[in-house]
Amino acid sequence: MESRIENWIKTHLSCVRTTSAELTYERMDSQANYSLPVIYQPLDVNNKSHWYDIAICSAFSYAVRGSRIILDVGPGDGWPSLRVAHNFEKVVGIDPSHRRVSIQRENARRLGIRNVEFLEMDVINMSFPDNSFDGVIAASSIEQSNNPLLALEEVFRVLKPGGKLAMVFENYDHYIPSNDGDALLWAEIIANECILFYSLKEKNPPREVKYALFLDAEWLMQEHDLRRKINELSEKKYSPYNDERFGTSFFERLAPFVIQTKYYELSHFTSNLLQETLSKTGFINIRGVDVNIPQLSSFFDIAKNEGKLESLEPMMETIGEIFGIMAVESSVPMVLDFVIAQKPPL
Repeated sequence: MESRIENWIKTHLSCVRTTSAELTYERMDSQANYSLPVIYQPLDVNNKSHWYDIAICSAFSYAVRGSRIILDVGPGDGWPSLRVAHNFEKVVGIDPSHRRVSIQRENARRLGIRNVEFLEMDVINMSFPDNSFDGVIAASSIEQSNNPLLALEEVFRVLKPGGKLAMVFENYDHYIPSNDGDALLWAEIIANECILFYSLKEKNPPREVKYALFLDAEWLMQEHDLRRKINELSEKKYSPYNDERFGTSFFERLAPFVIQTKYYELSHFTSNLLQETLSKTGFINIRGVDVNIPQLSSFFDIAKNEGKLESLEPMMETIGEIFGIMAVESSVPMVLDFVIAQKPPL
C-alpha cells in the first residue's frame, strides 16, 4: 500500500523507474563500509563478527561442496567470492553496478586472488549458456533485482543438473515495520549534485521502494529555509521520516526545484513465499540453515569469558570453518534465512 508521500511523489512528479544498482550500490565507495575481514581488515580473534564471517563463508562453500566452478550473484565488495575462492577451481561474480565490479576487481588484484572473475551483468538477464555452473551462491542479492522470480529462474537455468543454490535473504517474516511502514528521508550533497531520498519498507505485501529527487541546487540556494532543511537531512543519513516536519507541504515547496525523479521498487520474500517460488521454479531438496549460527556465538562467549581467545588465534580459521560446516549439516527441511536448494539431477 502506497504511503501518502509516495502517492504524492508518483502523482505530482514524473518518475523514471531504475534499479537498486543505480540508485544505491553505484553510489557506495564500500558496500560493507570497509568492515570485511581479510578483504579490508586482518582477522581479529577478539572480534565475534570475524568468527562469524569465517563460519558463514564456510557454510556457503560447504553447501555447494563438490563444485568446480560456481557463480556468485551480487558480491558487493567481492564478498563472499573472495573469501571462498580457495575452495573452488573458479568463482564468477556478477553485479549490475559498474562501480561495484570495479571495486571487486581491485580487491581481487590487491589480495592476489586470480581464480575469481567479476563481470558487469544483471542476474535477470545473464548471458551464460544453460547448465554453466556447478553451484550458485547469493548473499542478500536475489531480492535486490527488479524481478526476483525471474532471477531465480535464471539461476535455475545456468545451474547444472544436480547443482545447488545457497542463498541468504532478507526474510520479511522477521521484519516488523512500525505503524504502516518504515519510512526514511535523507539528502546527499556531493559537489554540485543535490538529491533528496525517500525510502519505504512495508511488510504486507513485502516490498521496498526508494525515490531519488534530483534537485536544482543553484535555484535551491535562493530558498534559505528549504536549503537549511536539506542540509539537516544530509548531516544525518537515513533519518526516520517525520510527517510533521516533512509532509506534503515540504514536497510541494520542493517540486519547482526537482529536475528529475528516479525510483526502484523491490519485492521481498517471506519464508513461505520463497518456499513456493523455489518449488515453482523447479528446485528440490529445499533446506534451511540457521544463519545466526548460535553454537558459534556461545563458543565465542565462553572462550572470551574464560580468557581462551588469544590461544585460539592459530586455529581461528579452522574452528570457524567447522562451525559453518556444522550449521549446514544441521539444516532442516524448511526455508530459513539461509536456504539451500538443488536443481534436479538428470
